[in-house]
Amino acid sequence: MGHGEGTGGGKGSGKGALASKEISKSQEVLDAEPTDRGNWDNQCDFFLSCLGYAVGLGNVWRFPYLCYQHGGATFLIAYVVMLLVAGLPLFFLELTIGQYSGKGPIKLFGRVAPAMKGLGHAMLVITFLVVIYYNMIIAWTIFYTFMGFTSELPWSKCYDTDLFGENCYTVAQDNECLNNTQGPLSAFWRKECTPVEDLCQHFNMTMPRADERVCRKPVPPFLLDMEACKLIKLEPFKNGPARCKNGTNEEGEDMIINLSCNILFNSKEIELTNGSASCADGYQDLPLNKAYKRVTASEDYFKRGMLGMDSETTWLNMGGLKWELVLCLAGAWAIVCLCLIKGVQSSGKVVYFTALFPYLVLTILLIHGAMLEGAYKGIEYYVYPTADKVAKLNNVKVWSDAATQIFYSLGPSFGGLITLASYNRFDNNCHRDAILIAFANCGTSIFAGFVIFSIIGFMANSAGLEVEDVIKGGTGLAFIAYPDAVAQMPVPPLWSFLFFTMLITLGLDSQFTMTETVTTAVLDQWPKLRDHKGKVVTAASFVGFILGLSMCSRGGIFMFELINWYSASWSLLLLAIIEVILLMYGYGFRRVFEN
Repeated sequence: MGHGEGTGGGKGSGKGALASKEISKSQEVLDAEPTDRGNWDNQCDFFLSCLGYAVGLGNVWRFPYLCYQHGGATFLIAYVVMLLVAGLPLFFLELTIGQYSGKGPIKLFGRVAPAMKGLGHAMLVITFLVVIYYNMIIAWTIFYTFMGFTSELPWSKCYDTDLFGENCYTVAQDNECLNNTQGPLSAFWRKECTPVEDLCQHFNMTMPRADERVCRKPVPPFLLDMEACKLIKLEPFKNGPARCKNGTNEEGEDMIINLSCNILFNSKEIELTNGSASCADGYQDLPLNKAYKRVTASEDYFKRGMLGMDSETTWLNMGGLKWELVLCLAGAWAIVCLCLIKGVQSSGKVVYFTALFPYLVLTILLIHGAMLEGAYKGIEYYVYPTADKVAKLNNVKVWSDAATQIFYSLGPSFGGLITLASYNRFDNNCHRDAILIAFANCGTSIFAGFVIFSIIGFMANSAGLEVEDVIKGGTGLAFIAYPDAVAQMPVPPLWSFLFFTMLITLGLDSQFTMTETVTTAVLDQWPKLRDHKGKVVTAASFVGFILGLSMCSRGGIFMFELINWYSASWSLLLLAIIEVILLMYGYGFRRVFEN
C-alpha cells in the first residue's frame, strides 16, 4: 500500500500490502504525489492544520472543567503522565502510517488487515458523532458573539427579566444594597435589594442581629460520631466517636480535635443511655453566601438566556427549538462548508489565522486575570498538589478522564491525524511534527488552565466561597467563568468580541479536520466523487446541521451531554488499544519502524 497507490501520480503505486522493501525504492517514489487526491501546498499548511486540530476547544473548554471536577492539581498530574505514556506515541504512530499510506483510515486499515477494516469505520462513526455536537459549541460561541454587540453585556448583571432567576447574584449589585443606608440592612436577592430578615425567613431561618448579614439555622439533635466530623469538613480519626483529624503538626503527627457541641454548633452536650455523646438542639449562624445557593449572572445567562432552560426542563420535557440557536448552528455549518469546499488547499490557508490568533487573546486574558483580587487562590488550587489531591490519584476515574482528554485533544483514534498526514509528502519529517505539536497542545491546555483558574479564584473571592464550591462544574464552565471575566474588563463589548472570536477559531480548526475526515472517507470509498467534492462537503454539512437540531431545543444540553459522553470517552481508548494491537502484532512493529 505504497504512497500514491491508485492515484494519478502513478509512480510508487506499491502493489500489494505495505512492505518494508518499498523504503528502498528510488527517489522518484519520494517525489510521487497523489495529484488527483490533493495535498498540502507547503509544510507550514500541514503543521498549522495539525496544531489547530490538536489545539482546540478541548483545551479551553473541556480541559478546565475536568481539571476543576477532579481537584485541579490531581488531574494535571494524570494529564501530563498520560500525554507521555499514551498521547505522544499514538500521535506519532498515526502521522507515520497516514503519511506512508496516503489513505484515509477506512482504506488504510482495510489494506493492513482486511478483517480489521471495521476499525476505520469505527473511527469514522466516532468522528461523525463528535462533528455533530462540536459544531453546537461553535454555535454557542456565535450566539455569545452577537449578543455581545451591546453597550452593556447581557450577562454583566442580574437584569429584572425572565432570563435570570431569583438567586442570581453579582458583587456590584450586592454592594449597592449594602451601601444603601436607608431602611433595614439589605442584600441583593430576587433581582432587587431585599431586607436580610425577609431573606432568612424565606429559607426557614432567622436574623439573629440587626447589624449583621447572617441567618441563624436551627440544628436538630445529632450524635458526635464520624458524621459530625464530615459536617465541619474534617476527616474522622480511627473511627472513634467525637474525634476528627485536622492536618498535621510540625512533627508530622496527626492533629486531633475532640469534638464538643460548642465546637460544632451552639448547643449543649448530653449523654445518651448507651454512653454515646450527643448534641441537643442548637443553632448555626451562616453568612448569606452559605445560607442559600447563589448563582452568578453569567451562569444564569448561559442556562436560562442562551440554552433557554427552566426548572421544568427535563428529558421528558425538552421544549421546542430555540430559533436563535438554530440560526447560529446554520451559520457554523455554513462557515465549515465554505472553508472546506475546495479541500485542503483552502483550509490550509485559513489556519494561518485560526491557529495563532487564540494565543494572543489567551495571553491578554491571563494578564488581566492575574491582576484580579483572589486570582492566586484559584491558581494555587490548580497547581498545588496537597496530600488529599495526591490521594485522589488512586481513583481510576481521574486516570480515565485524563486519558480521554488526551485523546480528545490530541486527536488519535479519531482518524483525523491519519487523514491530515495522508495529504503529506512521502518524505516529510513527521517525527519532528509529532513532538512539537503534542507538547504545544499540552502546554496550551495548561496555559488555558492558568487563565480560567485565576478567574475562578476571583469569583470565589467575590462570593466568599471556596474555589471548589464557586461554580457547578460541567461542560458550561468555560461559558460561565470566561464571560464573567470579560464583563470585568474595560470596554467589555470589545473583549467579548475578541474572546468569542477566539473560541470560534479554536473550534473551527478541529471541526475542519473532523469534517475533512468524514468527506475523505467518502471520496476514498467512491473515487468517482472526487470531481464533485464541493457537493460532498455541502451534503455532509447539511446532514450535520439536521442531526444537530435536537441540541437546539431548550433541553438540548441533555442530548449534548449524552453524545459527548458516549462518543468521546471509553470508545476512544478501546479503539486506541485495538489500533496498537493491530499495527504492532498484526502488521508487525518491525514493518512499522521500517516504514
